[in-house]
Amino acid sequence: MSKWLFRAIILLVSLSGLSYLRVYGSTAYPNGKPAYLASIDSLTNNYLAQNQPEHNRMWNLHKILLSRLRKAGIDTILYYQSGCVGCEVLPDRNTVAYKKSCLCSEEEQSVYLFWQDHGKTLSKKLDCCQNQPVTTGKPVVVNFYFQNQAAFQAGNKFFQDFEAYNRSHPKAVRFLPPTSVHDDVTDIQFYLAKRTVQFSVRKADFTEAGVPKYLRYPWKRKQWEWTQLIKKSTLKI
Repeated sequence: MSKWLFRAIILLVSLSGLSYLRVYGSTAYPNGKPAYLASIDSLTNNYLAQNQPEHNRMWNLHKILLSRLRKAGIDTILYYQSGCVGCEVLPDRNTVAYKKSCLCSEEEQSVYLFWQDHGKTLSKKLDCCQNQPVTTGKPVVVNFYFQNQAAFQAGNKFFQDFEAYNRSHPKAVRFLPPTSVHDDVTDIQFYLAKRTVQFSVRKADFTEAGVPKYLRYPWKRKQWEWTQLIKKSTLKI
């Protein structure tokens, strides 16, 4: 089919009043939604209905959804988790209060999945109490990495070199600055087609202006900037 014929068909559909047909790239999705979203919704509902362990419930859920997204051909997926490590609530599941309010050990955590599908950014909040809908996200949340890819690669190389040095110098091992047991921490897992970018940003490691207190490298500043950008976007979802 020529591109002109394809455009003519789309024009006829539009003129006929079937405005629900939305096209992403070369794939047409009825009702403007990819078919795999129904599976994402079903998997989430089934998971939340199960008797899950107190810890890492949203992490485990994201792994399930990650697998489904990859099966659908999605190869750019961002996992964002932010909150106070060590501040989680440990509720008693047998109490009436728990059953009514759906308290969970991860209520201090803000967890989201973002992904790109045919140039469009989608997002889903992972909630231990209820299935949240998939919404349209801001492209900059994902694009920020590609716009600053050299800086993030430099950060990855720093830790690779750090580990390599310690392996080759067992009697002169170097250490990173100590961190607090309880702290506001943001974890990033950025899944690309053939690799995964992962790092953590701890609030105690930065000034209020985002200047690193330790390891004062441009890549560390970019990590902070990215997490702040994502955080701002989640406040408006």
